[in-house]
Amino acid sequence: MLKIDLKKIKRILVVRPGAIGDILLTTPFIRALKKALPASEIDYLCEPMGLQILQGNPNLNRIVVFEKNRLKKAHFFVKIKDTLDFYIALRKNRYDAVFDLFGNTRTAIMSFVTGAKYRAGFTFRGRKYLYNIKVKPAKEPKYNVFYHTQLLEPFGIKPDGEQLDFFTTPTDEKFALDFVSNIKPPVIVLNPAGTWITKRWPEENFSRLADMIIENIPEASIILLWGPGERTMAEKILVTMKAVKDRAFIAPATTIKQMGALLKKTDVVIGNDGAGKHIAVAVGAKTITIFGPTNYVSWNPKNDASAIAVASGIDCAPCDKTECTHISCMKQVSPEKIFLELLKLLKINV
Repeated sequence: MLKIDLKKIKRILVVRPGAIGDILLTTPFIRALKKALPASEIDYLCEPMGLQILQGNPNLNRIVVFEKNRLKKAHFFVKIKDTLDFYIALRKNRYDAVFDLFGNTRTAIMSFVTGAKYRAGFTFRGRKYLYNIKVKPAKEPKYNVFYHTQLLEPFGIKPDGEQLDFFTTPTDEKFALDFVSNIKPPVIVLNPAGTWITKRWPEENFSRLADMIIENIPEASIILLWGPGERTMAEKILVTMKAVKDRAFIAPATTIKQMGALLKKTDVVIGNDGAGKHIAVAVGAKTITIFGPTNYVSWNPKNDASAIAVASGIDCAPCDKTECTHISCMKQVSPEKIFLELLKLLKINV
């Protein structure tokens, strides 16, 4: 393997396009890099959705945005020119080290064209030949935070724990405080959203859980969380509740930063495996996450007793499928089970 001289690493690029939660789970990687190489400049390449997750992170110098669909309808040659211009701009940044945390064909090419002396990536098929520091990923599942930090091992850089970094502004905090100031604690957030339909716990189960909370925990309040295009989910849960609804509230429309500030001021966040859950973990909220097709070992903190993972345990799960004819893995997790976990987190005897 190529001999690595950390003293020669002055400019670093971390590459991780993808979803909000995926990017948030790389923030301990960034922090570990900065602690090991405090004088270095670290840039991060992501897609537009990653901007709000990374903005305000003091361990980063610049966020490089890759918009793969920016010219979706443009002529073929226009797309080619745009891609080449992007690659040329990357190369002009003269990075000393590149870490490809994603490892698909596009990001492997990006890593290669930077011309960086050290190009680290996982040994995935043919694209591994575009790296000169190759790491064979562990076969056994592990929390994604530690999956990423495997790329630091050849550099002799140790992980810096599993705490996720998410930074809000005073304006975000005021927005959240204005909303929750008149809501009585304990405040329980229900988050029914999920990018995959297979990762969504049935809405009727959220309604039943909401009834149990209102009927059995005096003064407890519920906030129904939603994101772009998801408000109808929250409304349906509220409408189908049978309990008194004066302690159930639909969250306001938020930015990602405002959502984080809001979750920080609540007691427990209950929902599916997705961005909301990872943001809740990052801001220190207690969480109960219902897992189905995804593996809770990979997507739930390893060493955090306040982050509870609940899975049905049926034979076909986890499967990582985005489509399914029955979604039994989610349906077989009962509201009663989640309610009992909530009581344990809140240390309440009913």
